[in-house]
Amino acid sequence: MLSTLKFILFTAISLVMIFTAVYLTVLNTYKPAVKTYINGEFIGYFSDEQQFDEVYNDLVAEKQNIDENVKVYLESEPTFEQSYIRDSLLEEQNVYTNLRAEIKTEYTIYELVVDGEQQMTFTAEDQAENYINQLKSEVSDINATIEVEKVSELEDVTSTERADDILAGIVDRNKPVDLPEEEPQTTTNTTQYTASVYNGAVAPVADGTKVWPTVYNRINCDYLGYYGHNGVDIGGASGTPIYAYMGGTVTFSGWDTTGYGNCVKISHGNGIVTIYAHCSALYVSAGQQVSAGQTIAGIGMTGWATGNHLHFEVRVNGVPVNPWIYLNQI
Repeated sequence: MLSTLKFILFTAISLVMIFTAVYLTVLNTYKPAVKTYINGEFIGYFSDEQQFDEVYNDLVAEKQNIDENVKVYLESEPTFEQSYIRDSLLEEQNVYTNLRAEIKTEYTIYELVVDGEQQMTFTAEDQAENYINQLKSEVSDINATIEVEKVSELEDVTSTERADDILAGIVDRNKPVDLPEEEPQTTTNTTQYTASVYNGAVAPVADGTKVWPTVYNRINCDYLGYYGHNGVDIGGASGTPIYAYMGGTVTFSGWDTTGYGNCVKISHGNGIVTIYAHCSALYVSAGQQVSAGQTIAGIGMTGWATGNHLHFEVRVNGVPVNPWIYLNQI
């Protein structure tokens, strides 16, 4: 009987020691944690809810470094479950990546729209207002507005340097050209010619062989209006017909990779080629014969352009020349 009692006591003490060892092992190997869910999706383990808040605030600051006015939020509140996990797992998991995928952002952007075309995009309203005020002070009759939009991601925000370039281009293209009313004069010892003005709504034809290349006559930027500008820019609405200056053979009709965008080139013989650039649409193809006044394309702003216009250029034996030499013959 005594030996039985000793056995029972020894067994009990052994079990207590085993359970104590197991408990201590678990305490040393596993740590209390909160199992976190958002919208029913498992995000990861956090040591406690405070750690979740710290990670979330870090990610909010990350977004605000891009735009301090951004709205950062979660679609639903997180839920937590008490749990125990290995200490190594708590350290190895990437809760930043998991939580970042659940964070939603809402940016407010301000788009500067000129004549129906979006030109600049800003994240600050005062920056957009500054550029539209500059634009309206330079071009009094321009149709420019600021449109406000909410987006989830920021794309193509206009830098200050780029905005300055765009502003200068728009102002330059809308700058009025002072033209004399008298008939233009030319001399044999100069390459400078004066622009002719046409007030009609159709392409004027003097002798049936030469045609003003569109229905508009506003010159946005003249020949050599800035360095390297080898043509005459005639402003007009998108899609307005572009006419062949003279009859000839279309040598090119397509996309030009040097900045002209959609472009038509017509050879008129004797090395004379006219170029019609930035078109919105092309109506002729290479090898086609065209007549003076035939519609060959539509005005646009493809390629390197900041507004709808026709860039009309003349080359003789591959060398750009003053287009007014030929336009003044109409």
